[in-house]
Amino acid sequence: MSPWLTISLAVLFVSTGAALVRLAATPALAVSFHRLAIAALLLAPFAARNAHRSWPVLGPRDAALLLGAGFALALHFATWIASLSYTSIAVSVLLVNTSPLFSLLLTRVFLHERIPRVVRLAIPLALLGAALIAAGDWTGSPGSLFGSLLALAGAAAVAVYEVIGRGLRHTLPLDAYLLGVWVAAAAVLAPIALFSGVPLAGYPPRTWLLLVALAALPTLAGHGLVNKALRSLSAPTVGLFLLGEPVAASVLAFLLFAEVPGRWTLAGAALVLAALIVVTGQGTEPEADERYGIR
Repeated sequence: MSPWLTISLAVLFVSTGAALVRLAATPALAVSFHRLAIAALLLAPFAARNAHRSWPVLGPRDAALLLGAGFALALHFATWIASLSYTSIAVSVLLVNTSPLFSLLLTRVFLHERIPRVVRLAIPLALLGAALIAAGDWTGSPGSLFGSLLALAGAAAVAVYEVIGRGLRHTLPLDAYLLGVWVAAAAVLAPIALFSGVPLAGYPPRTWLLLVALAALPTLAGHGLVNKALRSLSAPTVGLFLLGEPVAASVLAFLLFAEVPGRWTLAGAALVLAALIVVTGQGTEPEADERYGIR
C-alpha cells in the first residue's frame, strides 16, 4: 500500500472517534473504560509475547513511568470524551489537538529541550485561536465553557502521556508498551466509574457495537496505520497529515449531527491549525509519537 494512502486512511480512522463517542450516548467514564479495555483485549494476542518478555525485567522507575502513562491516558480520555457532552465535535477536537503545544512546554520544563524561536512565536498564536474558539462556542451558560476547558484538560493530559512515553520508547516494544498503558488506564478508570455510580454493564447491543468500533477503528486501526506510515514518511510529514483530523471530524459531525461551526470557531481554527503546522513542521514532536491515532 502506498504510504500516502496509508496515512490518508489513518486520518480517516482517527477522525471517527468523536462521532462514535457521540453515537454511543453513554457516560464518559464508561466509554473511556470500555474503549481501552476492549482495545487491550484486541491487542493482547499480538502483544503477549513481547509483554511477557519485557514486563518482568522493567526496573522500578520504568514500571512507575508505565503506570504514570496509564494514569495520564485515563485522565485524557475521561476529560476529552466528557467534553463532547458539553460542546461541539469541531470545538472539542480542535482544542484537544493542541496537545503538541503542551508537550513542548513539558519537554522544556522537565527535559530542558530547546524550543525553536519560530515555535515560541506560534504558541501565543495558538492560544489566541483557542480563545476565539471558546468565545465562538460560548452560549451564555457555564456548560459550553466547561466543555472547552475539558477538551484543553484532555490535551494537557495526553501531552503528559506523550512525554512519559518518550522515556519508555527504547525500553519497551511498542505493542508491549501500549498493552501495558491501556491495561493500566482501564484499571484506573474502572474504580472511578464504579465509585461515581456509572454502570459498566447492562448496555444495549448497539452501544456495545459502538464501543467495539471505538476500540477497533480510531485506536487499533488508526494507530497501526500511522505507525506503518512512519516507516516510509518522516514524522513531521505524518504530523501534518494528522492535522486533517479536526477537519474530517467536523465533516462527519455535519453529516451525522448537522453541526455547523460558527465564524469565531472557524477563525480560531485557522489560527490553531496554522500554529500546529509550524510546530509539527519544525519536527519538534517525538518521532513515532504515541499520540498518533489515540483518539
